[in-house]
Amino acid sequence: MSPEPCFPYLLGFDVVWPTAVVVGPASSAVVLGRHDAPTARDLGVHEVRAYDESIAGALRDVLDGMDAERVALNYDRDDVVADGLSHGLFLQLRDYLPDREFTSASDLIRRLRGEKSETEYERVRAAAAETEELLQTATATWTPETTEREFAEFLHERMAERGLDSAWAWDYCPTVHMGDREVGHTLPGEHTVDQGELLHVDFGIRRDGYASDIQRLWVRGEASAGLREAFRDVRAAIDAGHDALGPGAVGHEVDAAAREALTSREWPAFEHAFGHQVGRAAHDGGPCSGRSGSATGRRRATRCARGRCTRWSWASRPSGGTSDKKRWSASPRRARSGWCRRRRNCGRCDPRGRPRRRATPGAAR
Repeated sequence: MSPEPCFPYLLGFDVVWPTAVVVGPASSAVVLGRHDAPTARDLGVHEVRAYDESIAGALRDVLDGMDAERVALNYDRDDVVADGLSHGLFLQLRDYLPDREFTSASDLIRRLRGEKSETEYERVRAAAAETEELLQTATATWTPETTEREFAEFLHERMAERGLDSAWAWDYCPTVHMGDREVGHTLPGEHTVDQGELLHVDFGIRRDGYASDIQRLWVRGEASAGLREAFRDVRAAIDAGHDALGPGAVGHEVDAAAREALTSREWPAFEHAFGHQVGRAAHDGGPCSGRSGSATGRRRATRCARGRCTRWSWASRPSGGTSDKKRWSASPRRARSGWCRRRRNCGRCDPRGRPRRRATPGAAR
């Protein structure tokens, strides 16, 4: 079973029986099974109420002691990290506490996860730095015969040696795309990178309880003029979003600044949010810069490291080459946009790689 996303903040250890951490204005208590109680007492943070058969009575006593008529629960329609309460447990709570009013604690949870301490920032930065180091090691050992599967296995071996976990499902982390193939949440295959084609990697690790989430793109050989132009345009979009960030900035306004910078250069708008939080999870909930009208776009953004917290962060500065047979330059990926990844006149695209207009509506393929 998946653990409650907030437990690392409130309790710090796993439990076996149904457990409630109750936080009031002046005190807090944890209601848990008797065999889980010793660890909670050793923690020394909350008042400990142990039960033997049912959580109901002890939970009611704690809420009565806090004069709590309204209870904020860990559920949310949009944010998975604020939605740890299962539907079955919610129904049980309705039976246990029929005289209490329930509401969502999502705003409190988003603040808890979104407003990070300096220690949390340091851990995220350390995870990102180690991720960059691993990527540099992997690309330095790349050869024209390296397949997606071998590239992913190389990173998995290095992670195992260092005792690192993946930021998301191990089989999909890293996500590796080589050559002219569809980009998405895919398993690595036997594809390789031909001359002039692209290597795309979406990769993150979990270190000291905190995750990274970094995408990078390389081209084998010299980057074409079209790729270099695309790189400049995406970098301009990143800069526009960065300039709009600041304390109290609204997520969809940050997203709109980046979106406008890209579409004004005659690129199609991207179909995802401009940026998201990283923290204990690769997608850490809380503030997010999404489109206007979306749940994420309504959230306020907090400060974000330049070119690191956004979905466009892999369009970074060009890297130095290795040998002349594997000279890489960073350049942007046109995810889900329908643009030709080879940036050539393939018959379906114009010479710049743009989809030719069709007589009938529909995305270019």
